[in-house]
Amino acid sequence: MTVWNPATDRGSGLVGCLACLLLAAAPISAAELTGRASLLGTAGWAGSGDLGATASGSERLTGDQQALRLMLDEAGEHGEWSLHVNTRRLHLDGMPLPMQVPVDRFRYRSLAHDWIDDQGADSVTRAGYAVDRAFYRHRFDQLTVGIGRQPIDWGTGRFWQPMNVFGAFAPTDLDTDFKPGIDALVADWYPSPLSSLTVAWVLSPQHDPAEDSAAAYFRRQVGMQSELALLAGRVRGENVTGAALQGEVRGMGWRVEGVRHGIGQGEDGGLSWIAGVDYQLRDGTLLTAEWRDHGGTTIPSEPLTADTMRPEDRRVLGLGASRDLTPLLQGGYTLLVSPLRGADGSREFSWLHQLNLTWSMSNESDLLLSLLHADGRGLDATGHPRSAFGHLPTTVTLRYRHYF
Repeated sequence: MTVWNPATDRGSGLVGCLACLLLAAAPISAAELTGRASLLGTAGWAGSGDLGATASGSERLTGDQQALRLMLDEAGEHGEWSLHVNTRRLHLDGMPLPMQVPVDRFRYRSLAHDWIDDQGADSVTRAGYAVDRAFYRHRFDQLTVGIGRQPIDWGTGRFWQPMNVFGAFAPTDLDTDFKPGIDALVADWYPSPLSSLTVAWVLSPQHDPAEDSAAAYFRRQVGMQSELALLAGRVRGENVTGAALQGEVRGMGWRVEGVRHGIGQGEDGGLSWIAGVDYQLRDGTLLTAEWRDHGGTTIPSEPLTADTMRPEDRRVLGLGASRDLTPLLQGGYTLLVSPLRGADGSREFSWLHQLNLTWSMSNESDLLLSLLHADGRGLDATGHPRSAFGHLPTTVTLRYRHYF
């Protein structure tokens, strides 16, 4: 007789439990099948010191992507389940590959496959699929339990969310409609109408020596216009504790959020925190400002980019403005500024500008034009960034998106 050992077969056990729960969810009415198709094209110019530039100097960069997300969702009186599958074809000519998605660090298996994976000296073509969500949730009186590949979205920040320890969007991401799912068992308890407690046990990758992660996230309304959030857990072998407070004063929203990593492990730990404000003008323009300082720690939920590894790039100021220019046209502007010291001790800055224009073509489709330009010190002689944004090439992106 074979006995299942959760310490050695965690992924198979989670999949098996999920299958049993889906079968137990009967009777189930007809599930709703929806989808999203998107077409994206990018053109860029890499100057000296930018990613994608050749040894002889500047270089033109191009890229295109065609993607289809199929979504099968069902919600009943006591439970719900969801299955999302992404298919994508990506071609890049001279443009660097996107960085590793941090969420992969919290998936036991990738559940993805590339039918095409051609990589040449300066071009890449890939086509394949990936299971992005596959979970079941059951609702009790004051408790909801979910198992499978599901999104976890914590934190209060607009540009950065230190409490999103299981993966967060970057401030310049263009696709934030769906938070990627991670392999987890999640319980949400609502002891009162003004408070909630979420406990998550998250699997590490199958062939990764890191231990499984576990965290608890508590939220409660404080007073009439404030909310308190607390976080404690262990993420990829590192202790994490955090707190956040947000509220409103005379029409201005404010927030403070911070998480300490590695405390109690023979180290001082690193504190990642943000502080920000929001204010909406009478004409509808929303202004946002947020200061970030991540204390030099490598955050498990973020990719290993220059600004998470270099001490001089720990601090970043984010400024944003968004407004409906017409009933069908929305504009948004983001400015990221990272101060750093020059070799002679003088103050220098690294800048990133992003302008987005979104035209609503119908209730189900839109067209996005995005311009990105960065300034600052570029790559050094070994190909490593010398500032947070100076190595990024100037790009223009056009995206068409349709829901059905």
